[in-house]
Amino acid sequence: KPPATPSPSTQPLPRAKEEAPEKKGGPAFDPTSKLGDSYAKRRARIAEARKKARSKASKKKPEAAKLVLPAESASDAQLPGRWVLQSESLGKSLTEQFQKTVAKGATFKLEKLSGDYIAGIHPKDNRITVTWNEWKMESTTTRGDLGVTLTVTVKGTQDYEIVQLTSGTKPESRKLVVKLIKDDTTSESFFQGSKMRTRVELPRLQSGHWAIHEGLLYLQGSLQKEPWKFDRKANG
Repeated sequence: KPPATPSPSTQPLPRAKEEAPEKKGGPAFDPTSKLGDSYAKRRARIAEARKKARSKASKKKPEAAKLVLPAESASDAQLPGRWVLQSESLGKSLTEQFQKTVAKGATFKLEKLSGDYIAGIHPKDNRITVTWNEWKMESTTTRGDLGVTLTVTVKGTQDYEIVQLTSGTKPESRKLVVKLIKDDTTSESFFQGSKMRTRVELPRLQSGHWAIHEGLLYLQGSLQKEPWKFDRKANG
């Protein structure tokens, strides 16, 4: 007997699809998760770099110098007048400043200073006027057998506002805070005899502490290791 054939209206039931066997091992790859991890690591690296940069900058921040002014001082009534900065004081500041700017292994030497740096102090007007009177610096920088010269000339005036002036029996109580408000100086710089286009920065009057002792005016800026010493100008 021939096998029965299903009628057109009768269809065989579909077979259930066999499920693929589950792969053993780690979780399925998730590109979103990988991208998130990458961003997180990048942010962590940036944060760490910024932290190191801040730490490095804080270490380089200059600290206030130890106060080395005379213990005794005349009153601030003796401040008005004109005071001439001693060449030795300015020379030390120039040598310290330029030595920091020369190449590694090079030595800056101040050969000669001429002219005057005069501070006219006028507390009633809250003003200090600095006069660069035909001022000139000659120097040599050497490295091994090689040497180069630098000559700087300055003339003109600078006006400083006296922001704060205090007096007292102790050195730390005698404060002088100043701010440069006008610079009418002109300068020329010559490197190996050739005129430079850029202006050479020179030390400025700094805020700090003061004292008048045995006829000398001492001004020590907050970052200066040694105070500037001034002689009272005879016709001051």
